[in-house]
Amino acid sequence: MRPLPSWLSVIAGLVAGAVTVALLPAEALFTATAHNGHAERTAVEPGARYACPMMDFIGDKPGNCPVCGMKMTKVTAGELTREQTRRMGVETSVVKSGPATATVRAYGSAEYDHRFTRVVIPRVAGRVVKRFETTFDDRETLAEGAPVVELYSEIVIAAQAELQAALKLNDAPLLAALRARFARWNLAGVAQAITDGAAVQDTVVITSPFSGQLLQDDLAMLNESLSVGREVMPDTPLLRLVDPDKLTLVVHVPETRAGWIAAGQSVLIESDDAGPLPQIKAVVARVAPEINPSLRAREVRIHLSGARSLLSPGSLVGARLQVALGADLKPANPLDAATWGRFALVPKTAVLSTGVRHVAWKISGRDAGGRAHFSLAPLALGPRLEDENGNDLYVVRAGLSPGDEVATQGAFLIDSQAQLAGTPSLLYPLGATAPAPAHAH
Repeated sequence: MRPLPSWLSVIAGLVAGAVTVALLPAEALFTATAHNGHAERTAVEPGARYACPMMDFIGDKPGNCPVCGMKMTKVTAGELTREQTRRMGVETSVVKSGPATATVRAYGSAEYDHRFTRVVIPRVAGRVVKRFETTFDDRETLAEGAPVVELYSEIVIAAQAELQAALKLNDAPLLAALRARFARWNLAGVAQAITDGAAVQDTVVITSPFSGQLLQDDLAMLNESLSVGREVMPDTPLLRLVDPDKLTLVVHVPETRAGWIAAGQSVLIESDDAGPLPQIKAVVARVAPEINPSLRAREVRIHLSGARSLLSPGSLVGARLQVALGADLKPANPLDAATWGRFALVPKTAVLSTGVRHVAWKISGRDAGGRAHFSLAPLALGPRLEDENGNDLYVVRAGLSPGDEVATQGAFLIDSQAQLAGTPSLLYPLGATAPAPAHAH
């Protein structure tokens, strides 16, 4: 049999293909891509967000992750099951109503209270011929009347001779004038000795008219100024004496807290080695009116009494001051509860802040299955307070009420979940999916 011509073979193939296509069902030839795409678009919830379990991709419709291929799941903001709450470590606390009392803590070093510093001054000129042992040690207290230096003074020798002559002449006015001169020199004892018949003394002993302790910083100066053979001029300070029982504590309080402190307020003193020292009487003496620009703090000077046996100059000391605020958020009397204001108080850990915007996540409800529903609460905050136990609290002026339950741990995770879902959060007040506002010219 002769083969068919090539053009007949082509025609036969076309006919056979057309018959085959005509006989096949439509489902075998066409896929409902348009129908499926329409169904997918209509199934998507407006505003819903879907995230890859590996957080490789976040989209607005379900399906597989275009990065890793895993199935994406819907992100729901502010809803946590009991298991999710446990795994995320979410903890809550109830907003309380209470007074705005706080503990202000400050640290500084103790130093001598120089209100009680006194200076030993010789009233006559002379040359040092002896320096007494009491001027060599700053650890011992110099008693009143204790000898300091012995001077050879020509002016005192001459005055003694004049006094002897006046005694022989029994010149009452001159005697009175000479005795007054010795009294001004703090040498009344020398005049009395001449009156009692003693001989003229070549030297006189300068004594301390009061008790006190030498300052350690003065020892090097004393070694030079009181050296034997040195000339001493009248009314020149010989040494300084301090009251060892009177100390001053100088601390710096942040400017946001210093306004709560007032002069005359009691202070609790403590040290690292001895702990609280209630036996020390401590009172705020002065709050500096100006702010140190480098420290952003005010200097507070606290006077201490009865502290020398427990503290030493230079000791690092902590001060705790109890303060309270009135209803107008101004300082109130910490000892009079009637002057205190009452506010909604929230733990600091419940507050998320950008420095300008403050929010908290509060529980708006719970369903029968234990699922917690959180809602975002923008806050208007007052001052931050620290209680006696060191816990930080915020005064809430608006946004929360006493009795509200807020997340104190895990709030950042809840807020992150809201960002993923595109709903309002700390950084996105209108939601991450909200259109950006038009630029205003």
